[in-house]
Amino acid sequence: MTTPMVRRILITNDDGIDAPGLAILERIAGRLAEEVWVVAPEHDRSGAGQSISIHSPLRMYPKGERRYALSGTPADCVLFAEAQWFADTPPDLVLSGVNYGANISDSVPYSGTVGAVLTAQRLGIPAIALSQAYFGGAAIDWSAVEQHGEAVIRRLWQLRQSGCWNVNFPACRAEQIREARWCRQSRGSIQKTRLVAGEDARSLPYWWLGFERSSRHIVAADADATVLREQAIAITPLTAAQSLPDGGNRWLLSES
Repeated sequence: MTTPMVRRILITNDDGIDAPGLAILERIAGRLAEEVWVVAPEHDRSGAGQSISIHSPLRMYPKGERRYALSGTPADCVLFAEAQWFADTPPDLVLSGVNYGANISDSVPYSGTVGAVLTAQRLGIPAIALSQAYFGGAAIDWSAVEQHGEAVIRRLWQLRQSGCWNVNFPACRAEQIREARWCRQSRGSIQKTRLVAGEDARSLPYWWLGFERSSRHIVAADADATVLREQAIAITPLTAAQSLPDGGNRWLLSES
């Protein structure tokens, strides 16, 4: 039986309260904390970044013991929990995810998963975003985060004074992963903006907004895209003031 490292963890995500990645993170957090709270969006809020709801009220729906769905964004979830329950006793750690798909390079500023941990960091709470990469068209394999997620979180907790982290697990089987690497957020994966036009039942036009992406040209050894491509866990500091730990830019998972 593992030993809890903190008293209280707050979990959120941007894929919604019923997302499989959230259930995985709840199981991991249960081994890390004496008390786990979940406050997550009632439905998918991918792309929400750090946005908050200022034009509509927030509605909260109980989903079990210390488990709630909120009508707002991931950032709303962190702020709501802090104001509603934790004003005097904040959580020791906020975990966000596990996101369905990687959050690297130009995707990071738009990510609701990352937006939640940046919101927590502004409240003075250490926070970690976790995402599981996958190949388009293939069923997502969660084994990497299921097997290595707890060790990574415990290692980063030792560096909690540094702020917040963005952790991406590569799209491969867990047994293929040998190491985690400290890396930097790359640039240039969004090639261009894309609009898909349509027309509603009243013949009024609408558009779906998206991006054309590619990270194949990102080859720097310390870039997040490169680290994932080489089947290592990519760990990126999310604030400029953070410094990487001493002892090299990687650690073997067998050392955790």
